[in-house]
Formats: sequence, structure tokens, C-alpha cells
Amino acid sequence: MQSPHRRNPLPRLLILLLGITLAAFALGQLGPAAPRLPPLARLHLVFAVGILPLILGSITWFTPVLTRSGAPGPAAIGPPLLALSAGLLLVYAMAGRVSLYGPAAGLALAAALWLSWWLRGRARRCFGAPHPGLLWYRLALGALALGLASILLGTFWPAQWLPLRRLHLHLNLLGFIGLTALGTWRVLLPTVGGFADAGTTTWLRRQWPPLTAGALLIAIGAAWWPALSLAGLALWLLSLGRLLGDPMLRQRRTLLHWHGAAPALGLALLGLCILLLAAAGHALQLTAAAPLTTAFITLFLLPLVTGAASHLLPLWLFPQAPERQRELQRRIGRFGGLRGLLFIGAGLLTLGGLGPGWLLAALGLGQFLLAVASAFVPAGR
Repeated sequence: MQSPHRRNPLPRLLILLLGITLAAFALGQLGPAAPRLPPLARLHLVFAVGILPLILGSITWFTPVLTRSGAPGPAAIGPPLLALSAGLLLVYAMAGRVSLYGPAAGLALAAALWLSWWLRGRARRCFGAPHPGLLWYRLALGALALGLASILLGTFWPAQWLPLRRLHLHLNLLGFIGLTALGTWRVLLPTVGGFADAGTTTWLRRQWPPLTAGALLIAIGAAWWPALSLAGLALWLLSLGRLLGDPMLRQRRTLLHWHGAAPALGLALLGLCILLLAAAGHALQLTAAAPLTTAFITLFLLPLVTGAASHLLPLWLFPQAPERQRELQRRIGRFGGLRGLLFIGAGLLTLGGLGPGWLLAALGLGQFLLAVASAFVPAGR
């Protein structure tokens, strides 16, 4: 699944945003390598500076395919760049300029609304009905906008600051990142694995209501009524359980392999299931909450981002050279399954408080960077 390339300004921007995201992972989370920033600032270095702009750029990249429309124009790079500016401002605010929280959230909200408006225009120009994946993007952006609005509201309502911050956190993690990632994952995995899947559109049409409702219940429950979180988690676990039992996964040996992007993407789904089970344990007061957000990065985001990048980075680098793309995908995807296992191991160590999980994550991320670098070394050297 790839976007038209003619006059498309996005590939270079996406390469830049991917590099920023990988640097944010390393600087924000990898143990002694992390800068001396407050813990909340380190998390937002990953989510607000790294993940948010990259996701907005990726939505813009995939939308022309979902709407059967032309390549994005120059204006389409505005939302991810605005989101990047918001993320940098937010990390600066968390380092000591608290008064800038509101402006940073306002900029990010403007980016979300801008991209939502752009998607609406693309949907209206679509020949026929848009692919159902577009609805997942619009729902995800709605969750992001609600999460950002809640943090803005909290700046004017100090008595509700902590509940609104929890609402913001869960709307962003599961509502925005979760819906975007699963909607893209369900379409991208067959392409990456090289197989057809007739059930993709049916799954996307059927599963957005329980997953959207689940994300809202989890967020509202975390903020005010904990029992709602258990109901929301149950909806997510049921949907993901059905996905794990889907014939697409049961019959594809490409997911059980040491190499390629597909094993890493498959492990990202497994990591999300582990994370949701741990979250249910926290809701039942069986586990601590502190490691969950960090584990979200190692169990889910790192295998997802590196797996998707193994497939997409060559498309962005060489949009008009299919043979070069395939060769780079093969070389960057080398040991993709092993990388995914390292990230899963890092997340499990983090959840259990059993050791330096960041070390396994650093090994996996370092191996990915070496694979990218070695992909450009001429064969035979």
C-alpha cells in the first residue's frame, strides 16, 4: 500500500520525522542515554516530538490511496510540521516554562483540526466511497482533539487538572495512537507479508465501534470512574483476541520468521495485547501504573515503528525505483523478527520491574539503525 509520488512533498518530510522519532526514542527512554529531563518531559519527547508528527505525516501519506485521489500538495505538510513545533514547545515548557503548556496544546490541537479538515476534503473528492481505513483516521484525530482540548480545559480548571490529564493520556494512547496504528496495521500487514486478505475491509467496518467505545470508556474511567475502564479494556481485548484468531494470522508463516517487516508488525500486536492485560491488572489493583506508559513504547511502538519503517522507508527514499525498494526492504528487514523479540523482552522486563529493559530496547533499536546503514553499503563489500 503506497501513495502516489508525483509532486508529493511528503517522502522527504517523513524520512526526517522518522529520524526525529528514533532519536526521541533514544534520548527519551534509553536509560543512561536519556538527558536529564523530568520523566514527564522525556515521555513527551517520545510522544509529542516523535510519534505525533510522524503519525500525522503517515496519515497524509496513506490517505490518497484510501480516497483514490492524487498526491498531496505542499499544504499537506503543514499539520505534521505544526505538530512538531507544538511538541518541541511542550518539552521546553516541561523543562521549566509551565506557562507554555496552553500554547503548546493549542498548536497541537490546530494541527489535528487542520488534518481533519484536509481528510474531509479528500473524502468529498473521492470517486465512490472511501476505504473504511479513512474513518479510522478521522476517529483517531477526533480522539486526539478531545485529548488536547481536555488538557487545555485543565489549565483553566485546576481542581480537575489531574483527572483531565488522565483523560488526555488515555485518549492519546489508545484513542489516537491505538486507532491509527490498528487501522493502518490491518491494511499494511498483507502488503508487507505479500499475501491477499479479503477480510480487511470487513474487519475495519465491524471493529471501529467497539474499539472507539472502548477507548472512550478507558479514558473516562481513568479520569473519574474506574469501573468503566474495565469495560473498555474488555472491548479492546475481545476485538484484539478476534484479530489474533483471524485466519489471516493463523495461515501466514511469514509472521513466524527471523527476517522481514511482517514479524515485527505481528509482534507489535502481541505487545499491545500484553499491555492491555497489564492495564487490566492495574485496574484491578494487581499491578502498578508507573511502568505502563514506558512499556507502551517498548511493547508496541518500537516494534510497530521499526517494522513499518522497514517496508516504508525504501518507498520514501526511492519512489520511482521498485527494484531498489525491494532490495532495501530485504536488507533493512534483516533480523526484523529478532528486533521485535528484543522489544517485547524489554517491555516485559519493564512491566515486571525485573531489570534494565532499556538495554534490550537499545540493542533492538541499534540493530535497526545498523540495518538501515548497511542497506546502503554496496553488495559484496
